[in-house]
Amino acid sequence: MSGKNTYLALFFKAIPIGLANTLPGISGGTLALVLNIYETLINAIKNIKIKELFVIGFGAVVGVLFGSAVITDLYQNQPLLINYFLLGLVITSAHSTYKKIGKLTFLKMLIIILSFVLALFLSQGLKPGFIAQEGLILFFVAGFLGSIAMILPGISGGTLLILLGVYQPVLQAINQFNFLILLVFGAGVVIGLLVFAWLFSYLLKKHQSQIMVVLTGLILGSAAAVWPTAFQIKGLISLLVGAALIIILEFIGQKI
Repeated sequence: MSGKNTYLALFFKAIPIGLANTLPGISGGTLALVLNIYETLINAIKNIKIKELFVIGFGAVVGVLFGSAVITDLYQNQPLLINYFLLGLVITSAHSTYKKIGKLTFLKMLIIILSFVLALFLSQGLKPGFIAQEGLILFFVAGFLGSIAMILPGISGGTLLILLGVYQPVLQAINQFNFLILLVFGAGVVIGLLVFAWLFSYLLKKHQSQIMVVLTGLILGSAAAVWPTAFQIKGLISLLVGAALIIILEFIGQKI
């Protein structure tokens, strides 16, 4: 365990990652990058480092519980303000990947645009609940696909769950401690994490610059999921608060 990521630091950094996975438009993987624990997270999953996974998992669970109990209520009561806030988070967090892509070339710009369009399609082009399966199998599939958002920056877990039609049922299961649904959903998440951690670990090792180009486009494109529907002065303030929060988190991620 390096001095930069002690177990205590990992716990506190994992809380906003878990929180992000309850919200549309913002990715837990994005915040892992911002907080400088992305590689630690990937390696812990890939190599099944029990202590690190327990600490990160515990912090993420705290974030998920807070998000499902508090943030989602705010989202229902003040959706416009929260969208502005999330937009500030998303746009500013793209800086974490952009600064790692190296010299910006025409090809890299093209890939950013294509990735941007892909994220737009995922957030806007599919109808909520586009998978027609019912029952527990849907929660397993949702957990498996939702695990992508925990590893891949730019893909929002909340948005994926909305598209699969299980966003509210999963939040209700968390709030009501429905252990059967949570167990099935959790099994899908665990299996998905193991599969995708190996894949993304390999890609980052061999093609880090190219991957960061793709992720920059995905993060910017995911902003469509939280784009405000009306102009509001208070919303602009909320956007600036979200942007400032990412800057603060990025600073903290480099220092602890």
